[in-house]
Amino acid sequence: MKLSRMTSPSIASLALLMLAAAPAMAEENLPPAQSEGLHGSLGLGVGVRPAYEGADERKTRLTPNINLFYGDTYFLTGMTAGANLWQHTTAQGLSISAGPLLALRRGRDEDDNAALTGLGDIDYSLDAGGFIRFRKDGWQARADVRKDVSNGDGGATVNLSVGYGMPVTQNLRLRANLDTAWASTAYMNTFYGIDATQSANSGIAQYAAGSGFKQVGASLSADYAISREWGGFASLRYTRLIGDAADSPIVAAGGSKDQVATTVGIKYRF
Repeated sequence: MKLSRMTSPSIASLALLMLAAAPAMAEENLPPAQSEGLHGSLGLGVGVRPAYEGADERKTRLTPNINLFYGDTYFLTGMTAGANLWQHTTAQGLSISAGPLLALRRGRDEDDNAALTGLGDIDYSLDAGGFIRFRKDGWQARADVRKDVSNGDGGATVNLSVGYGMPVTQNLRLRANLDTAWASTAYMNTFYGIDATQSANSGIAQYAAGSGFKQVGASLSADYAISREWGGFASLRYTRLIGDAADSPIVAAGGSKDQVATTVGIKYRF
Protein backbone atom coordinates (compact mmCIF):
# COMPACT_ATOMS: atom_id res chain seq x y z
CA MET A 1 0.00 0.00 0.00
CA LYS A 2 1.55 3.28 -1.09
CA LEU A 3 0.74 6.25 1.11
CA SER A 4 -0.79 9.48 -0.26
CA ARG A 5 1.81 12.21 -0.51
CA MET A 6 1.32 15.92 -1.06
CA THR A 7 4.22 18.37 -0.96
CA SER A 8 3.21 21.32 -3.18
CA PRO A 9 3.40 24.64 -1.27
CA SER A 10 0.18 25.79 -2.94
CA ILE A 11 -1.64 22.71 -1.66
CA ALA A 12 -0.23 23.27 1.83
CA SER A 13 -1.56 26.83 1.76
CA LEU A 14 -4.95 25.55 0.68
CA ALA A 15 -4.90 23.11 3.59
CA LEU A 16 -4.44 25.91 6.09
CA LEU A 17 -7.37 27.81 4.59
CA MET A 18 -9.78 24.91 4.35
CA LEU A 19 -9.21 23.18 7.71
CA ALA A 20 -12.77 23.58 8.91
CA ALA A 21 -15.43 21.59 10.67
CA ALA A 22 -16.31 18.09 9.48
CA PRO A 23 -18.43 18.02 6.28
CA ALA A 24 -21.57 17.23 8.20
CA MET A 25 -21.18 20.49 10.11
CA ALA A 26 -21.00 22.72 7.05
CA GLU A 27 -24.03 24.70 5.97
CA GLU A 28 -24.57 22.35 3.03
CA ASN A 29 -23.21 24.83 0.47
CA LEU A 30 -26.40 26.90 0.66
CA PRO A 31 -26.04 30.66 0.17
CA PRO A 32 -28.23 32.89 2.36
CA ALA A 33 -31.21 34.71 0.92
CA GLN A 34 -29.01 37.77 0.37
CA SER A 35 -26.70 36.40 -2.30
CA GLU A 36 -24.95 39.37 -3.94
CA GLY A 37 -21.17 39.56 -3.84
CA LEU A 38 -19.07 37.91 -1.16
CA HIS A 39 -20.99 36.88 1.94
CA GLY A 40 -21.19 34.08 4.49
CA SER A 41 -19.64 33.46 7.90
CA LEU A 42 -16.29 32.86 9.58
CA GLY A 43 -16.01 31.23 12.99
CA LEU A 44 -13.97 29.21 15.41
CA GLY A 45 -15.00 26.29 17.57
CA VAL A 46 -13.68 23.58 19.84
CA GLY A 47 -14.05 20.12 18.34
CA VAL A 48 -13.64 16.63 19.74
CA ARG A 49 -13.19 13.91 17.12
CA PRO A 50 -11.46 10.52 16.72
CA ALA A 51 -7.67 10.61 16.62
CA TYR A 52 -7.90 8.92 13.22
CA GLU A 53 -10.67 7.44 11.10
CA GLY A 54 -11.45 4.28 13.05
CA ALA A 55 -9.83 5.23 16.37
CA ASP A 56 -11.32 4.57 19.79
CA GLU A 57 -9.48 7.59 21.22
CA ARG A 58 -10.67 11.16 20.66
CA LYS A 59 -8.69 14.39 20.55
CA THR A 60 -9.72 17.99 21.20
CA ARG A 61 -8.79 20.59 18.59
CA LEU A 62 -9.57 24.17 17.68
CA THR A 63 -11.79 24.00 14.62
CA PRO A 64 -12.21 26.85 12.10
CA ASN A 65 -15.74 27.19 10.68
CA ILE A 66 -15.76 28.61 7.14
CA ASN A 67 -18.86 29.20 5.00
CA LEU A 68 -18.16 31.64 2.17
CA PHE A 69 -20.25 32.35 -0.92
CA TYR A 70 -19.85 34.60 -3.94
CA GLY A 71 -23.23 35.33 -5.42
CA ASP A 72 -25.27 32.14 -5.63
CA THR A 73 -22.62 30.33 -7.70
CA TYR A 74 -19.30 29.88 -5.87
CA PHE A 75 -18.86 28.45 -2.39
CA LEU A 76 -16.20 27.44 0.12
CA THR A 77 -17.73 25.47 3.00
CA GLY A 78 -15.72 23.39 5.40
CA MET A 79 -13.09 21.54 3.39
CA THR A 80 -14.95 21.80 0.07
CA ALA A 81 -14.95 24.46 -2.65
CA GLY A 82 -17.15 24.38 -5.74
CA ALA A 83 -19.47 26.14 -8.11
CA ASN A 84 -23.18 25.79 -8.84
CA LEU A 85 -22.68 26.02 -12.60
CA TRP A 86 -26.04 24.47 -13.51
CA GLN A 87 -29.18 25.49 -11.64
CA HIS A 88 -32.81 24.71 -12.38
CA THR A 89 -36.12 24.93 -10.51
CA THR A 90 -39.00 22.70 -11.61
CA ALA A 91 -42.66 23.72 -11.73
CA GLN A 92 -43.12 21.75 -8.50
CA GLY A 93 -40.56 23.91 -6.68
CA LEU A 94 -37.70 21.38 -6.70
CA SER A 95 -34.38 23.18 -6.93
CA ILE A 96 -31.58 21.28 -8.69
CA SER A 97 -27.96 22.39 -8.93
CA ALA A 98 -24.76 20.73 -10.08
CA GLY A 99 -21.16 21.56 -10.74
CA PRO A 100 -17.48 20.83 -10.06
CA LEU A 101 -15.84 20.68 -6.66
CA LEU A 102 -12.43 20.54 -4.99
CA ALA A 103 -12.07 19.01 -1.53
CA LEU A 104 -9.21 18.66 0.88
CA ARG A 105 -8.83 15.09 2.14
CA ARG A 106 -7.48 14.70 5.65
CA GLY A 107 -4.42 12.55 6.12
CA ARG A 108 -3.13 10.62 9.10
CA ASP A 109 0.06 10.64 11.23
CA GLU A 110 1.32 7.46 12.81
CA ASP A 111 1.94 9.55 15.94
CA ASP A 112 -1.81 10.16 16.23
CA ASN A 113 -2.30 6.89 18.10
CA ALA A 114 -0.28 3.90 19.32
CA ALA A 115 -2.33 1.62 17.04
CA LEU A 116 -0.73 3.35 14.01
CA THR A 117 2.90 2.86 15.05
CA GLY A 118 4.91 1.51 12.13
CA LEU A 119 2.25 2.27 9.50
CA GLY A 120 3.76 5.55 8.28
CA ASP A 121 2.02 8.86 7.60
CA ILE A 122 -0.70 9.66 5.08
CA ASP A 123 -0.43 13.27 3.96
CA TYR A 124 -3.30 15.57 3.05
CA SER A 125 -4.39 15.27 -0.56
CA LEU A 126 -6.58 17.19 -2.97
CA ASP A 127 -9.72 15.63 -4.46
CA ALA A 128 -11.51 16.85 -7.57
CA GLY A 129 -14.94 15.83 -8.77
CA GLY A 130 -18.52 16.94 -9.15
CA PHE A 131 -21.82 17.09 -7.30
CA ILE A 132 -25.57 17.26 -7.81
CA ARG A 133 -27.99 18.58 -5.18
CA PHE A 134 -31.78 18.60 -4.84
CA ARG A 135 -33.65 20.97 -2.47
CA LYS A 136 -37.27 21.55 -1.57
CA ASP A 137 -39.08 22.84 1.55
CA GLY A 138 -36.16 22.36 3.92
CA TRP A 139 -35.19 18.96 2.47
CA GLN A 140 -31.91 18.42 0.70
CA ALA A 141 -30.38 15.40 -1.04
CA ARG A 142 -26.86 15.42 -2.41
CA ALA A 143 -24.45 13.13 -4.23
CA ASP A 144 -20.83 13.77 -5.13
CA VAL A 145 -17.90 11.91 -6.65
CA ARG A 146 -14.32 12.73 -5.60
CA LYS A 147 -10.99 11.49 -6.98
CA ASP A 148 -7.53 12.15 -5.59
CA VAL A 149 -5.64 14.33 -8.09
CA SER A 150 -2.51 15.04 -6.05
CA ASN A 151 -1.05 11.58 -6.73
CA GLY A 152 -1.99 8.47 -8.67
CA ASP A 153 -3.08 6.05 -5.99
CA GLY A 154 -5.28 7.84 -3.44
CA GLY A 155 -8.49 6.42 -4.83
CA ALA A 156 -12.02 7.80 -5.12
CA THR A 157 -15.18 8.12 -3.05
CA VAL A 158 -18.89 8.52 -3.74
CA ASN A 159 -20.74 10.39 -0.99
CA LEU A 160 -24.52 10.40 -0.55
CA SER A 161 -26.56 12.39 1.97
CA VAL A 162 -30.09 13.51 2.76
CA GLY A 163 -31.06 16.09 5.35
CA TYR A 164 -33.76 18.37 6.66
CA GLY A 165 -33.36 21.82 8.18
CA MET A 166 -35.97 23.84 10.02
CA PRO A 167 -36.31 26.88 12.30
CA VAL A 168 -37.21 25.96 15.89
CA THR A 169 -37.47 29.52 17.19
CA GLN A 170 -36.78 32.92 15.67
CA ASN A 171 -33.09 32.55 16.61
CA LEU A 172 -32.54 28.78 16.54
CA ARG A 173 -32.28 26.53 13.48
CA LEU A 174 -31.64 22.79 13.45
CA ARG A 175 -30.50 20.44 10.67
CA ALA A 176 -30.45 16.64 10.70
CA ASN A 177 -28.51 14.59 8.14
CA LEU A 178 -28.08 10.95 7.15
CA ASP A 179 -25.17 9.95 4.91
CA THR A 180 -23.11 7.10 3.54
CA ALA A 181 -19.89 6.78 1.55
CA TRP A 182 -18.52 4.28 -0.98
CA ALA A 183 -14.75 4.05 -1.53
CA SER A 184 -12.55 2.50 -4.20
CA THR A 185 -9.98 -0.21 -3.54
CA ALA A 186 -7.12 2.31 -3.69
CA TYR A 187 -8.75 4.54 -1.09
CA MET A 188 -9.59 1.62 1.18
CA ASN A 189 -6.06 0.23 1.07
CA THR A 190 -4.54 3.66 1.69
CA PHE A 191 -6.51 4.17 4.91
CA TYR A 192 -7.37 0.64 6.07
CA GLY A 193 -4.98 -1.81 4.38
CA ILE A 194 -1.74 -3.19 5.83
CA ASP A 195 0.93 -4.01 3.25
CA ALA A 196 4.02 -6.18 3.76
CA THR A 197 6.30 -3.31 4.79
CA GLN A 198 3.78 -1.92 7.26
CA SER A 199 3.19 -5.38 8.65
CA ALA A 200 6.91 -5.86 9.26
CA ASN A 201 7.26 -2.43 10.87
CA SER A 202 4.15 -2.64 13.06
CA GLY A 203 3.70 -6.32 13.82
CA ILE A 204 0.13 -6.16 12.47
CA ALA A 205 -0.91 -8.88 10.04
CA GLN A 206 -1.21 -7.93 6.38
CA TYR A 207 -4.70 -6.88 5.32
CA ALA A 208 -6.08 -6.08 1.87
CA ALA A 209 -9.24 -3.97 1.80
CA GLY A 210 -11.55 -4.01 -1.19
CA SER A 211 -13.91 -1.40 -2.60
CA GLY A 212 -17.36 -0.95 -1.10
CA PHE A 213 -19.41 1.13 1.29
CA LYS A 214 -17.19 2.13 4.19
CA GLN A 215 -19.54 3.97 6.54
CA VAL A 216 -23.02 5.20 7.42
CA GLY A 217 -23.58 8.29 9.53
CA ALA A 218 -26.04 10.66 11.15
CA SER A 219 -25.55 14.20 12.39
CA LEU A 220 -27.44 17.00 14.10
CA SER A 221 -26.31 20.62 13.90
CA ALA A 222 -27.68 23.81 15.43
CA ASP A 223 -27.21 27.50 14.60
CA TYR A 224 -28.24 30.18 17.08
CA ALA A 225 -28.43 33.87 16.15
CA ILE A 226 -27.00 35.92 19.03
CA SER A 227 -27.33 39.15 17.08
CA ARG A 228 -27.59 40.23 13.46
CA GLU A 229 -23.89 39.52 12.88
CA TRP A 230 -22.91 37.03 15.58
CA GLY A 231 -24.09 33.47 16.06
CA GLY A 232 -23.28 30.27 17.89
CA PHE A 233 -23.12 26.78 16.41
CA ALA A 234 -22.95 23.24 17.71
CA SER A 235 -22.95 19.79 16.14
CA LEU A 236 -23.00 16.12 17.03
CA ARG A 237 -22.04 13.42 14.52
CA TYR A 238 -22.09 9.63 14.75
CA THR A 239 -20.44 7.40 12.14
CA ARG A 240 -20.47 3.60 11.95
CA LEU A 241 -17.69 2.02 9.90
CA ILE A 242 -18.85 -0.97 7.85
CA GLY A 243 -17.52 -3.51 5.36
CA ASP A 244 -13.77 -3.87 4.87
CA ALA A 245 -13.18 -0.63 6.76
CA ALA A 246 -14.72 -2.09 9.91
CA ASP A 247 -12.75 -5.34 9.50
CA SER A 248 -9.37 -3.60 9.23
CA PRO A 249 -6.97 -4.46 12.11
CA ILE A 250 -6.56 -0.76 12.96
CA VAL A 251 -10.32 -0.64 13.57
CA ALA A 252 -11.36 -4.12 14.71
CA ALA A 253 -8.35 -4.68 17.00
CA GLY A 254 -6.82 -1.26 17.62
CA GLY A 255 -9.79 1.07 17.26
CA SER A 256 -13.58 1.21 17.09
CA LYS A 257 -16.30 0.95 14.44
CA ASP A 258 -18.27 3.65 16.27
CA GLN A 259 -17.04 7.19 15.69
CA VAL A 260 -18.43 10.25 17.50
CA ALA A 261 -17.47 13.88 16.90
CA THR A 262 -18.77 17.09 18.48
CA THR A 263 -18.11 20.78 17.94
CA VAL A 264 -19.28 24.02 19.60
CA GLY A 265 -18.25 27.53 18.64
CA ILE A 266 -19.07 31.07 17.56
CA LYS A 267 -19.11 32.73 14.15
CA TYR A 268 -19.45 36.14 12.50
CA ARG A 269 -21.86 36.64 9.59
CA PHE A 270 -21.42 39.25 6.87
